[in-house]
Amino acid sequence: MAEVDVVKNSRTVGTPDRLISDLKTLGIRSGDIVVVHSSLKALGWTVGGPVAVVQALCDTLSPAGTLVMPAQSLDLTDPAGWENPAVPSEWHDEIRRSMPAFDPQRTPTRDMGCIAELFRTWPGVVRSDHPTCSFAALGPKAKLITRAQPLDDPFGEDSPLGKLYELDARILLLGVSFD
Repeated sequence: MAEVDVVKNSRTVGTPDRLISDLKTLGIRSGDIVVVHSSLKALGWTVGGPVAVVQALCDTLSPAGTLVMPAQSLDLTDPAGWENPAVPSEWHDEIRRSMPAFDPQRTPTRDMGCIAELFRTWPGVVRSDHPTCSFAALGPKAKLITRAQPLDDPFGEDSPLGKLYELDARILLLGVSFD
């Protein structure tokens, strides 16, 4: 959706103060551990865009809280399995040879949205080192959550999601559904 359509579909202007108020109304508190899945467009037009959303989340959680977002890079998979978009099979070998290696600092997210992509680069954020299914985190529990992520079971008990479960983290869906 183009930004002009986001503006047309927004009933009010989203502000950082309004975001903080809404997050508190949803029950997000200082010191919480929260994993966030988000869509900026679905939130409506927001002053400051993704910067305002990440800052509002950080301000609401305070330095005592831990913020986590998916930082997946699904384009680092075998191109033979790509569907959206699929690429011609004659390209597969060249893609495999040319694909840059995963680097937690530089490899961008893919299809995670602009809020998660900005958060990945936010000062102090740490990222797990799974090449396709990583998570980014900020706060006192960030290193604990991101330090281990098995290659063969990236969402299992020993993954960042497993740690989040152990820590009784909250899940916040901002403008997205369970799909």
